[in-house]
Amino acid sequence: MLEIHEIPVTPFQQNCTLLVCSDSGAAAVCDCGDAEPVLARIADLGVDVKQIIATHGHLDHVGGTYALQQALKVPFWFPQGDAWLLAELAQQARMYGFAPITPPVPDGDLPIGVAVKIGNSSLEVRHCPGHTPGHIIFFDPADLQVVVGDVLFQGSIGRTDFPRGSLTDLTRSIQQQLYTLPAQTVVHCGHGPTTTIGHEAKHNPFVRAV
Repeated sequence: MLEIHEIPVTPFQQNCTLLVCSDSGAAAVCDCGDAEPVLARIADLGVDVKQIIATHGHLDHVGGTYALQQALKVPFWFPQGDAWLLAELAQQARMYGFAPITPPVPDGDLPIGVAVKIGNSSLEVRHCPGHTPGHIIFFDPADLQVVVGDVLFQGSIGRTDFPRGSLTDLTRSIQQQLYTLPAQTVVHCGHGPTTTIGHEAKHNPFVRAV
């Protein structure tokens, strides 16, 4: 079974997720916006982090990744469609009043359709552009849960007014890549509480199932 622990980080209260295979204790960190609280939770749980992954390249989702890489000495896998955002990360930090940061250097891509292995668990990588062009999500078909970054929230959707955002693309991503998942699938959002696919498909005021 894959346990998903949410760790709110940064002033934006972004949900970094610590993904733990309960059978083996192997773990991955997804969307590390700030390393310090993530390292504290890793120590509390006593898990063995094998890799760092990310849904997209905005500051609150990857700003702490370099520090986490240095602390854990594990690879960082990142969707290359958002590589341009990593190049602008230091500028993002200055713009939002964050302390100076060092952009992380990915060890490789997270291509669509690849399986991310975490111990005995496996996550499907799905491309969900709209919030950013390279945005991906991670679906756990065994336990029916999905980590969606800033694609979908409880009662809302990701912003599309940032550079290279697209409401048309985001709507299509949600309808084709998320609302086609089983209704009981638990959605771990980049901000705010969890929800389910079934609830959002019926009640989300911005994007409904077709």
